[in-house]
Amino acid sequence: MSPTDAELMERFGGGDDEAFRLLVDRHERGLLRFFFRRSFDRALAEDCVQEVFLRLVRHRGAWRPDAKFTTYLYRIAENHWIDRYRSRKAAPTLTSLETEVTDEGGTLESVVAGPGRRPEEAASDRELSARINRALSRLSEEQRQVFVLAETRGLKYAEIGDVLGVPVGTVKSRMHAATTRLRELLEAEGLGNEDENEDDERRGGTSH
Repeated sequence: MSPTDAELMERFGGGDDEAFRLLVDRHERGLLRFFFRRSFDRALAEDCVQEVFLRLVRHRGAWRPDAKFTTYLYRIAENHWIDRYRSRKAAPTLTSLETEVTDEGGTLESVVAGPGRRPEEAASDRELSARINRALSRLSEEQRQVFVLAETRGLKYAEIGDVLGVPVGTVKSRMHAATTRLRELLEAEGLGNEDENEDDERRGGTSH
């Protein structure tokens, strides 16, 4: 049975470097997706991920077992984004919008161009990714903030509130505004809205 994040953090706090490596393997891709959805720049996202893990090393003693590790990790990630980029009002890199970070850590281009895929199908999927990214890039920072936290790890409203330090009602309001705006933008792009609809009851529950 695989060790939990809490068990790995306790081992890491005691000087177990292998536990840290396992934590990196487990959460690196999710963090990469989180930062890519904020910046739409693969190189920048990778740099941010490295900085988050460096901060985790520096502050390994700050985590307590009564706090959920993913909440703690994404609070570090969000604070890093605020400190390094949002404070400088960094805009999405529009030339990077056709690149998509997948759960496998690659790009949409490398996935859709795999065996059995015709070139025209790959081109179609790249365009779809670019159109979705354009819509996300046009959300306000606060809207994209809550939407990306929910999309990246499936965080519930209460968990997003813990990460951002805001009430659950504020999270719900921002999420509603984000999904409404996304539907408008995607409809303008000629896309459906199935993937952008959020189940409020599910988001209000406990994550697995």
